Amino acid sequence: MSLNIAEIGGKRLEKVLIKDKKENPTKMCDLLKSDLRFLFENYMEINNLDLNFEIVDSRYLIQVKVLAKRLKSFGSLPYWRVT
Repeated sequence: MSLNIAEIGGKRLEKVLIKDKKENPTKMCDLLKSDLRFLFENYMEINNLDLNFEIVDSRYLIQVKVLAKRLKSFGSLPYWRVT
């Protein structure tokens, strides 16, 4: 089965984006920070979110620091334990 131009272009773009993320820690840090901000804002009012992303000996070190004004109320939802 042959691929059309759009499929070939899509696959090339995907490869470039994946390579770009791996080779650009600043961009990866910005993407992670954006996603984490969205996540944390579901649970608390955030004053500040700091994220440090480093590559040390081919391993990834990610440190997250969140300063929140308050936690959001969960209302009357029951607490579920995972067993």
